[in-house]
Amino acid sequence: MVRFLFLFLFPVSVFSQSLTELKAFDYWHADSVALHFPKKKYKSVTEIAVALTEGLKTEQEKFRVIFRWITDNIEYNKSAQNVIEADKIVRKNKAVCQGFSNLLKEMCNTVNIPCEVIAGYTKTEVKDINKALKKTDHAWNCVQLYGIWYLVDVTWATSKYNVVSHKYMKEFDEHYFLTSPEKFILDHYPKEKRFQFLEKPVKKKVFTKWPVYYTDYFHFGIEDISLQKGVFKWHQGDTLKVNITSSSTIKNAAVLINTDKFVTAVNLLYDEKGKQYYFNYVFPTAVKSDFTIYLNNECIAEYLVDVKK
Repeated sequence: MVRFLFLFLFPVSVFSQSLTELKAFDYWHADSVALHFPKKKYKSVTEIAVALTEGLKTEQEKFRVIFRWITDNIEYNKSAQNVIEADKIVRKNKAVCQGFSNLLKEMCNTVNIPCEVIAGYTKTEVKDINKALKKTDHAWNCVQLYGIWYLVDVTWATSKYNVVSHKYMKEFDEHYFLTSPEKFILDHYPKEKRFQFLEKPVKKKVFTKWPVYYTDYFHFGIEDISLQKGVFKWHQGDTLKVNITSSSTIKNAAVLINTDKFVTAVNLLYDEKGKQYYFNYVFPTAVKSDFTIYLNNECIAEYLVDVKK
């Protein structure tokens, strides 16, 4: 417990600058080692971790090779809920979030990289909006590099959740490797607030009221979206204006009401003065429904809307 007492002594600016540098680092060599590693030569997690990191000079590369090896070799499989011991996970090549997090911690600790497991809550579907956070439903990690703690989710980096099929698809997601606390809190809420690593921790009731942010929200570099209430009321015929601030180019936008079969394209405009994209939408009928926003043909956020006449 004592090891975490210094976490909040670091200014936010130092954390952010260091995080930017680590995210921009070229991990080609570490990734190459991880993706071509001959696992069959080694009998235990300890042997694998030591062999993987041998020859790598920087802390971030040692952590990256372990992280990337797990995402490439371990499959997310619900049948492995009881597979939580590191050596057993490696033998079976499958786990769920608790197993993934335990494995990452043990491999890191083996090579003297401090790593802890964090229990908490997540949002993956619209039904999670306003859901009471009682029993934790996910586990992830924090890792210490150069004396600073960073957030990662090796489970979600391994597979992408498909909102249509409701299944996890094997696909590496860079976003969940050393994620900024400001972005991480949008879909991960730790049971213990200290693991938010935010100067001003977000309250539980605030997190529950947010919409569901899907992974492409982060991939597009979206910094802000004006529609921030997960559940909102509107009136038929009134214009809803949605403003979007993004560091990347957005070419098109569309919306979907779950009573419809197809998405409806909307006219996406750009405000040069405000440096924002925006679109207007008028609900044609009264409806109580899911409301999903698409950008560049990808689902980025989902809401619950109650439209009255």
